Amino acid sequence: MKKENDELEIRNKITKEDKKILHKALNGIKGWNFKPIALVTNGIEDYYFICKVKTIIEDLQMKMAKVYIKIQQGNSPRLLAIEEIS
Repeated sequence: MKKENDELEIRNKITKEDKKILHKALNGIKGWNFKPIALVTNGIEDYYFICKVKTIIEDLQMKMAKVYIKIQQGNSPRLLAIEEIS
């Protein structure tokens, strides 16, 4: 299946729909609070959120992270990876 849109789009404004996608994908992760500040997407299925991260446990020092999410047609958002930036 060929993707319709191969161009990546970078957005600094996060919509309510984008936040819902992030929330559904991160459902079940406890102790971390992800606040999206930017989004890179191909407009179809790949979402890369840049997030500020706050943790409940002080020993976890992750402050910024990239959250990779994939959406396949008919399925809910699926978390692929969380990568620490700083």
